[in-house]
Amino acid sequence: MNSSTVVEKEVIAFAKKFLGVRYRYGQASPSNGFDCSGFVYYVFKEFGISLPRSSSGMGQAGQDVTLEEAKTGDIILFTGTNPANRSIGHVGIIMSNDDKEGIAFIHASSGKAQAVTETKLEGSYQRRFMKIVRVL
Repeated sequence: MNSSTVVEKEVIAFAKKFLGVRYRYGQASPSNGFDCSGFVYYVFKEFGISLPRSSSGMGQAGQDVTLEEAKTGDIILFTGTNPANRSIGHVGIIMSNDDKEGIAFIHASSGKAQAVTETKLEGSYQRRFMKIVRVL
């Protein structure tokens, strides 16, 4: 395992500590809750990576990678809840990308979960997908 793989796994292990923490708009801490960009911001800050606080700002960070190249620790960006509005409005962290299972990501969801949760890239998330950026 190379050192970047170790960091990627550490990022996901740290992120998973917050599974179930409630969704709260405008928040970025385990005690107050997280919105989507607050969660990603908080996780990467723990590893000394400074990101913009907004999901649209995160779309300008790092380097763009293709869906096929996506790997653990990359940031995945989506439209908001209206896929017809093609601007970034939601963000998560890729946990895995393999041929059989596809992409899974962890994010603070304002949807049904109303909390930090794990989700597969399918259905409405597939339709809302915008891009992937690498910051690690």
